[in-house]
Amino acid sequence: MALQTNLNNKDKTTIALVLFAALIFVISWFLIKPTLSSIMTTEDKIEQAEITQKEYKNKIMYLTSAESLYENAVNDLNSSTVDFYDVMDSSEIDRMVTSYVLKSGLFSESLNINMPNGSVEERPYAYSKIANTQTSSVSDTSDNAAGETDTLLVPYDNARRKATSTSSSGVQSVGLSLSVTGTPAACQAFIDDICTKPAVRITGFTWEKLDLVAKYNEQTGSYDYVDSGKIRLRIDLNLYMADVADYQAAVTYAVAGEDV
Repeated sequence: MALQTNLNNKDKTTIALVLFAALIFVISWFLIKPTLSSIMTTEDKIEQAEITQKEYKNKIMYLTSAESLYENAVNDLNSSTVDFYDVMDSSEIDRMVTSYVLKSGLFSESLNINMPNGSVEERPYAYSKIANTQTSSVSDTSDNAAGETDTLLVPYDNARRKATSTSSSGVQSVGLSLSVTGTPAACQAFIDDICTKPAVRITGFTWEKLDLVAKYNEQTGSYDYVDSGKIRLRIDLNLYMADVADYQAAVTYAVAGEDV
């Protein structure tokens, strides 16, 4: 028995067109899908490539900053330690100080040397310019850094401004207690000259009169006790030493080694 429908020719045509359109869509979808998938994959690769490119740009920027940072650090280190004495043992210090005293026209009575056992912990004079700078630098750091370029130099400069201790500097302080005799003028010149040496710090000194000396009086045939015209100077010093490696030469050597 044949299926009877109430569809007229127009309805049948409409259904046929819909089915044909659906068939075309299915065929087109399976033909276009690989292309769409390929396009989406390509877009993902492009996006990942852009991310990688940005990372490489950042690395290049920070590499440039790192080179500048290293150069600044080496220059700062060299300039801040250029005036220090090389690291010496007690016998070398004894010879250097004794020679210096004799060249100053004084006589060395005694020299006590207190060798260090590590880096010095030194603080500036409370009312000095550097002490005031350290106090104000902490509050100024954030304001100063806000306007700077976002490079590695920013945290480096911030760290420098906040530094308040010398314990990690590698600088050693030798304590010296020296007793010399000579004319008042020679002793004063000795102190004045020491004050000009950046690697020496006077921590205290005292003047002492010498005992009268006996001088034979030919007229009376006896000895008179007279002033020798000299005084004794006791002075305490800190002598600063540093053994700083040649970091710039080390980098040059490393680069040369890589090129071989």
